[in-house]
Amino acid sequence: MNVSARRLLGWVTVVSMQLLSCGGTDVPVCPTGSCELAGSTVVKWSFNHYPEWKFESDACSDVGAFNVHVDVTNVDDPSIIESMEKGCSEGQLTFLDLPPGMYSVAVTPLDPDGAPLVGAAIAGQVLAGTSGENTEVTVNVPYTAWSRTYTGQFLFRLSWAGMSCAAALPVPVVKQTLRLTAGGAIVAATNDMGQRMDGTDPRPCRPLTEPFAQFVQGLPFGPATLLVTGTDSADVVRFQHQFDTFVGAGTFNPTFTFDVPVDAPPDTM
Repeated sequence: MNVSARRLLGWVTVVSMQLLSCGGTDVPVCPTGSCELAGSTVVKWSFNHYPEWKFESDACSDVGAFNVHVDVTNVDDPSIIESMEKGCSEGQLTFLDLPPGMYSVAVTPLDPDGAPLVGAAIAGQVLAGTSGENTEVTVNVPYTAWSRTYTGQFLFRLSWAGMSCAAALPVPVVKQTLRLTAGGAIVAATNDMGQRMDGTDPRPCRPLTEPFAQFVQGLPFGPATLLVTGTDSADVVRFQHQFDTFVGAGTFNPTFTFDVPVDAPPDTM
């Protein structure tokens, strides 16, 4: 091919590309004829999210959730309703190109048979996303909403003003006493080493460096309090504090580290 032919071919290619980009053919550049992206309205969900108790959330498997159903309803025009359902483990779903406006959100976790796991859908609110300004909302399902009964495992470690038993100051902690309240009552169960959790059973202090955390199984799911007392070799109370905490549903819960301050009696004493 000579130089003139190559130049002609290059000119034809450039013109063809310009025609395509300017809509000079029967095939549009964007499938809908508009290159504007549809607005995304993202609805996310969490279960029993309580950062004030250092509890991030329960997993779908902990509460038996298989899918999550979401309805969104336009606040100004309730006739505009959209519904979607996604696998619970996906953690979110997306509504595309909702009509403008504020929307009420209703989130319902479902079991594998499609039955709701809550007494009523959990409410939220979100503004419809627009092109270039997508929006999102996270709806937390609180522990009070579940219609089924759950129990959980409570895992914890203890430190004493930031130190392990033998290194605690002003004196080492020799014995620990634990009183756990869950489900509105003092727990009658024992921990993994057989220590009673009702506040009546002083046992040797468990080092912070132990390979496994202390734990109690089969507890009522929900808020709890743990009163921790540490005594020295003369059985004098040197450390004491009550912690607000949370027992998650199921077995695979986080391990809390409770740092007991010096001479800090609980509010209940």
